[in-house]
Amino acid sequence: MKRPVWQGVGQRSGKLRLAVTAGALVAATVTATSAAAYDFANLNIVGEALIETPRFDIGVVRDNGTVEQADTEAGFDWAVAGAADLIPGRSVVTMIPVFNNTSVFKADTSFKIILRNGDGTVAAGVPNILPFLTFTAADETGKVLFTNVRWDQAKGSLGVLEPRWGAVLNQGDAYTPAADGSAKKLKLTITYVDGPDVEKYNGGQTALAVHFDAVSVAP
Repeated sequence: MKRPVWQGVGQRSGKLRLAVTAGALVAATVTATSAAAYDFANLNIVGEALIETPRFDIGVVRDNGTVEQADTEAGFDWAVAGAADLIPGRSVVTMIPVFNNTSVFKADTSFKIILRNGDGTVAAGVPNILPFLTFTAADETGKVLFTNVRWDQAKGSLGVLEPRWGAVLNQGDAYTPAADGSAKKLKLTITYVDGPDVEKYNGGQTALAVHFDAVSVAP
């Protein structure tokens, strides 16, 4: 009887870019981009000269119900409802659906906020409102992962996503739910703190990213 032997696990990374833009009265607009990457894990079949390399991948679901891989540097803009109304003392909230797009591997998935362009600056001469932003995250069950922290402390785990146990999806496909536990939602809240001298940042911007990282786990 042939016995399958797991020869390794894989790791993939992706990032969801956030551009926080302040307008009149320091109102802000937030967009997000998710970049999916690929990883491979080899399956050795004992007694056979055969190596299977199933794709290891996680993706996000767009608001129109389709799959977004966004596996280019440009990424994908993710509109955040209410972002135009963000002023000091207020918050915006977005739900980011993340799913394991792998047929047989689990995906131990974590995330963190990172700065784009080194320090979050969008362009020379544009005020950077990063010092006034805090972040709160929870999963779809309401479990709080962190509360009102600065960008460098905004990191956490979504836990292990179960395999799809079905066909993987491609860019632009209609998203179809699969096995229980193969998808989760990250609830991200961005708060614009009303602090001293905030009025000096009118028209400011901040360039951020949410970096997702997943490590494959054999079922």
